[in-house]
Amino acid sequence: MKKVFAFILCLVISSFAIPAHAEVNFSSSLESKPTIAVLIGGQGAIRSNEKAIKIIYDKLNEKFPNKAYNLVTDSKLSQDVLIFTEDEEVTDISQIKKGQLAKFGKERNFDYIICLVLGMGYGRAGIDFWSAKYNIDVDMQAKVVDVSTGQYIYRQNIMGHGTSSAALGMPSSVNAFAKATQKCMEQFVKDITISPIKPTPTEDK
Repeated sequence: MKKVFAFILCLVISSFAIPAHAEVNFSSSLESKPTIAVLIGGQGAIRSNEKAIKIIYDKLNEKFPNKAYNLVTDSKLSQDVLIFTEDEEVTDISQIKKGQLAKFGKERNFDYIICLVLGMGYGRAGIDFWSAKYNIDVDMQAKVVDVSTGQYIYRQNIMGHGTSSAALGMPSSVNAFAKATQKCMEQFVKDITISPIKPTPTEDK
């Protein structure tokens, strides 16, 4: 009888020694986060606009936080992209097709590819009663591909308008472009949804 009581006592003590969330943590630790690669394209003047590029990364990091997603940025992929587009005979990243983006992602074990290509519209300078102004439109080509299926989950061209003004001196075209890019990114992150659950790879047929 004493042995039975001691055995039951050990079981009770053991149940209190194991945290209630231990099983949840164990199972969740087996699930990895989806990996999203981000490719950014555009003319040289666009790529050199540090304010606009920072806005893009900031908006993406807000939308896809590190606790739920692995976000691989364009700066880490630049060489791979250059080599891949050369091999695929793509001279302009805006012309890259969804099948090529899926191939790029599959070769590198990415789950999703976000490809954003910025096009600069016509800039307009003017003067009103109070200040000089500079207006510009940005046309952002947005593509998001699910690598496991090879299909788009998002494909739009998004327009954004930006204005810079100055009471003294000249308004900044850099600031106007950055503001237009921010408008595009606000629309993009509002539209796009990517599950934090890593997709199951599909076998090639």
